[in-house]
Amino acid sequence: MSDNSFLGSIHVMKGQAGPIYLIDNADAIIVIDVGFPSDAKAIIRYVENDLGRDVNNIKLIILTHSHFDHVNGVDYLVMRTNTCVAAHVNAKKYLTGMKAIPITSLCSYIGFFAFLVKNKFPRPSVSDVFIMPGAGIPGFKKGIKSEVKSWLEDGKAIPSFPGWEVIHTPGHTDDGICLYNFKEKILFSGDMIINDEGVLKLNRLLVWNKAALKNSFKKLLQLPVDCLFPGWGLPVIGDDVLKDVQ
Repeated sequence: MSDNSFLGSIHVMKGQAGPIYLIDNADAIIVIDVGFPSDAKAIIRYVENDLGRDVNNIKLIILTHSHFDHVNGVDYLVMRTNTCVAAHVNAKKYLTGMKAIPITSLCSYIGFFAFLVKNKFPRPSVSDVFIMPGAGIPGFKKGIKSEVKSWLEDGKAIPSFPGWEVIHTPGHTDDGICLYNFKEKILFSGDMIINDEGVLKLNRLLVWNKAALKNSFKKLLQLPVDCLFPGWGLPVIGDDVLKDVQ
């Protein structure tokens, strides 16, 4: 796993699927999405060895949505740290196993797997397969074991982390959220926006609702964003970076 530090307090790690983001405040660390148990193990090593911090400084895991490659490392990290889990209120039915994430069109799945092959998507390790709960797979009612302590809502602040706001952005999924810092003009987009080899794109893979995706993007365009941390690919820093999203 490789890592980079941005703006002093944001750390980017290359996960088994997309990037893993850590926000390092003075007395607490936020982790954004934990795809697989091997990602959780790498986060623990990074916090202890690179940041020189106690893993119990990880106080919050925020899930940008409930797809399998964003949630299956949560249980491992929760068991080994003093952390809580937060997700949008619409994720409750998926994360508790009450309802399966909807299956999208065949064309969407073909496009998704073509994207994985193109980007050499790494397969979960054998240990991941046996440890992870198997949550977030479309069509299967399987949640995570960890309790979600904070159900987030649109326009609300993130509990105990001032300056960060939740933006509900349905489209890719109905429970998708972005995280925004107005003062710093920073946006974590989840899988709504991806960086595909230097080209910023709305993520049209495995889309729950295309119309909702467009409306959510219109909402984001109202925000000044000078630093984008996408759901796939490298971060982008510049003036009003969302104008370049295709």
